[in-house]
Amino acid sequence: MKIAIIGPHSHIPPIGWGAVETLIWDMKLSLEELEHEVEIINIGDPQEIIRRVNSFSPDFVHINYDDWVFLYPYIQYPCAVTTHFAYIERPDMMNGYSQIFNAFGTIKPNVFGLSESINKVYNIMSGIPKEKLYLNRNGVNTKAFAFTTTPDHPDASIYLAKIDYRKRQHLFQSIDSLWYAGNVADNRFNQNKNYMGEWTKQRLYANLTQYGNLVLLSDGEAHSLVIMEALAAGLGVVVSEFATANLDLDKEFITVIPEKKISDIAFVEEQIIKNREYSVQHREEIREYAKQFDWTETVKNVFIPNVEEVIANGQK
Repeated sequence: MKIAIIGPHSHIPPIGWGAVETLIWDMKLSLEELEHEVEIINIGDPQEIIRRVNSFSPDFVHINYDDWVFLYPYIQYPCAVTTHFAYIERPDMMNGYSQIFNAFGTIKPNVFGLSESINKVYNIMSGIPKEKLYLNRNGVNTKAFAFTTTPDHPDASIYLAKIDYRKRQHLFQSIDSLWYAGNVADNRFNQNKNYMGEWTKQRLYANLTQYGNLVLLSDGEAHSLVIMEALAAGLGVVVSEFATANLDLDKEFITVIPEKKISDIAFVEEQIIKNREYSVQHREEIREYAKQFDWTETVKNVFIPNVEEVIANGQK
């Protein structure tokens, strides 16, 4: 098939960090491996986006950045929209996002939702019928990540993410075994303690496997890429209840910190250590679990079947 992906008008692949940009690029590569023809349309002019779509004449258009949901009525090909907005399941936190969210209710596009709970939001709050809602989770390039069963830092945990208000890293800096990497956008964070700077992609791929487990205690996530990256590298994960999309919570290497306990630092530290001790002994199992999120499997078993269903149903 010919598939057009409309991106967020930023560097794809990203120069540094950029989860959405990484997801779009890795999805493109996996689609091409399966012999689909892919065009990323990644510009800021709405009229030029439509012109480029028409010039490409795709079988399907994936608006993979919800700021462009307004273009949906003008695209004359089978189409769906994905949101990566971290607070999509928290209406109290939408703030300036409300205009975009309300557009979904007006336009009622096909939605490729990153989780069942996100699709439920669109069904209940936007009135989008269930037949236009498709579970279409993210994937990860598992092959990019080094893997070892004997990490260099088995007694250290890593909090790998942009350091900002949503990720809440500053709350946990009293935990001595927790280390941080990411660009800093929160002046409450103390860069003089356990801070490793901003990692390059190359360092991420090579070094993530050297830590005992990953911590991500955000107050909002859609479907986090870094969690899948950690699993691919053989790390267990300790996450907030807002970061559990598509995870099997019965797995012992996946620990959820209830929001009501997020300020109980002693409890959080205890759970991090418990998860880390288990995870270091079960890295092969974790790596195997991560394979379901590999982009090739995700494209073949999730994305393409969804695309085919949209086309077969005659849904614009």
